This record gives sequence, structure tokens and C-alpha cells, in this order.
Amino acid sequence: MKKRVQLFILFLFSVLGNSFAQTNDSTQVDSDQAVVYDFVIFNARFQNAFTFLGRDFGLDIPVLSNDMMYYFQGGVYVNLSALKFMEENLPWQYALSLGYATDLSEKTDINLSYSQFLVAGESAVAGIQNLAFLQGTFGWEWGPLYSSFQNQLLFNGDIDYFFETHHSRYFEFDQKLFKKITVAFEPKLSLMAGTDNFYLMGLYEIKPEELSEFNKFKFQSMEISLPVTLTRGMFEFEIFGRYVRPFNVPEFDFSRPRFIYGAQMSYSLPIKRTKKSKL
Repeated sequence: MKKRVQLFILFLFSVLGNSFAQTNDSTQVDSDQAVVYDFVIFNARFQNAFTFLGRDFGLDIPVLSNDMMYYFQGGVYVNLSALKFMEENLPWQYALSLGYATDLSEKTDINLSYSQFLVAGESAVAGIQNLAFLQGTFGWEWGPLYSSFQNQLLFNGDIDYFFETHHSRYFEFDQKLFKKITVAFEPKLSLMAGTDNFYLMGLYEIKPEELSEFNKFKFQSMEISLPVTLTRGMFEFEIFGRYVRPFNVPEFDFSRPRFIYGAQMSYSLPIKRTKKSKL
């Protein structure tokens, strides 16, 4: 059970890393509006199994996550996340994040964030209360695709470095469903490489020759996903499917390629701030 608790907190890192990389896309404000808005964004997400770096560690446990983000119109955001794994005797997982997202130009953007993770209750796993990560993402809409390039540092005693890249294409139907709902989909390919020191938190029986490999930078995973979104006003509902393929998996890790499915719902609450000056 100790091993499972530690691996589940890593899932939170994986979810937040992906969602923050997309923050700048999901909270755009029209610069031509007469009024400037902040946003409070509520999000609930379910998926049938957790993964981290494409790994499920031989486990098959569904997870429910909830987020509340305050996004300032200047680009700063604060996010509180809570996750519940659908198995008895597992504590709630929490994360508090501070970030900044902004457009550099009409086709490029950046996103910087720091996240600190917490576990409800006590854990006998060393270092689990101090898990954190620092992330920087550059996004580029270069024509046929929107591509993002992400660097991440995971802190928990030993430090892991990851590089992740996402490539997607957004499609939106011209005709609205029931004349009210916008339907869109965005196929995406994700690739990740990095180090393996996170295995040291899992209480595995590790051979000396395996330990020497943990600091080596290697290909970690590939994911192909297809989310479909239904949007009406400030409400958005999404269903998604993902094919997840891990690489360079040690012998003691029973992760395998698999399909993941799930759904999420979000609501953006606009908060009027100040009117822009008129020239």
C-alpha cells in the first residue's frame, strides 16, 4: 500500500503538467472587449486508470480529480487540485500551484508554473510530503499544428528532469448541435523523455545495475489522444480516449501499453475588473 500511495501522487504531477501546458489556450480573453475579466475556472475530471510517464505500474484504479483555478487577466493564475483514487484506504491528494501564462505573439505563448503537493494524513514513505515540480512551456501555432515544448523538474530528494512535446490540430464544426452547442475535437500526439529517479520513492527492490540507469536521460512514453468537446457559453464537457505506450520500463515495473478513457466538465466564471482606457 505504501508503494501505491507514492505512485498515486506522481499521477497528480502528470495531470497537472498536462493541464497547465494548455492553460493559455483555455482562458483566452478577447482583447477587443470593452471590459477586462478575471476568471474562476472549476473543473471535474474522471478517468478509468492513472498513468505517470505512460506507466500504470501494473495497477488499474480509476481516479477522480477536481480543480479550482483563479486566472488573473494579466496572466497569473493560482490553482488548487484534489484527487481521489477509487480504492479504499488511500488518502486524498492535493496540489497548490502558482503560474504565469501569456502570449508572446499571435502564434506563440509561454507558461511557467511551480506546484507543491500534499497528502492528507500521514505517510511512512520518505519525501512524499515535499514533492514539487517546476515547469516551463513554449507553445507555437506554426501552421497545420499547435506544438508545445515543455521542460519539467521534479523535486523529491533526488531530482528528475523531463522534456515533453505535444502536437495537436483543432477542428470545430460549422453547424452548432441543436443550434446551441459548439462541437470540436483536437487529436494530439505527446512524447516524453527524462530520468528515472522517481522509482526510488516506490519501495522497489532495485538491483545495482538498475540503479545506475536512473540518472540517464531516455525516452519515457508516447500518447495519442482524441478529446471531443461540447461547449455552450461558459460550460464545457469533454470526453476523451488515449492510447498510452511506455518505453524503457525496468523489470520490476509491470506497466504495459493500454487505452485510457474518461470525461471532464468545466465552468468558467467571469469576474469583471476594470474598463480599458479609450483613446
